[in-house]
This record gives sequence, structure tokens and C-alpha cells, in this order.
Amino acid sequence: MQTKLRGMISLSAKAGKIRSGADAVRAAARRGEAALLLADASASANTRNTMDKLAAAYALPLLYVQDLGACIGKPGRTMAALCDQGFAKAIARINDQHGGVEGL
Repeated sequence: MQTKLRGMISLSAKAGKIRSGADAVRAAARRGEAALLLADASASANTRNTMDKLAAAYALPLLYVQDLGACIGKPGRTMAALCDQGFAKAIARINDQHGGVEGL
């Protein structure tokens, strides 16, 4: 699952559909551009809390991913917003096929 999931996230980043970093993620959620929030599985408690609050405030699904920064080609990034419904649905399908995460 991780390979397919990471591949789809990487593809969406190459297509320019990912916004990363705290300010960019907040702005994408606020403008209604975000279809899915992504956070690094090893993110700090503060980052997890921020992402949980954003997901709840804007009714967005949140997915925790191993090595998110490497997936999107920006090492060190711990939060991202996927801004494409098609990619979000594809990621949800992959996720659902393998047990899924609630809210996706």
C-alpha cells in the first residue's frame, strides 16, 4: 500500500497539485482549494495538532504518510495540501483497498 500511495502522492506533486508548508496549507484550506490534507507520520505533536484542527475546521480528510517530504520532493516538509479532486479520489481508493483511514 505504501508504495502505491507514495507513488500517487509523488505524481500529484509532479503535476503541481501539492501545496506544502504551514502557510501554504492554511491558505489552500481557507480558499477551498484543498481536497485532502497530508501530514508526515513522524510529525511533532504541534504539527499533528495543527493538521487535526485544520481538518476539522474545513471538513477535510487527513492522511498521515511516511516520509511526506521525500514523497513530494521537498525533504523536511511535514504538512501538505493536495489541491486536486481526481488525485484525492485516487488516493482514497488506494487507501480504502488497504484498510483505509477514517475520513478519506
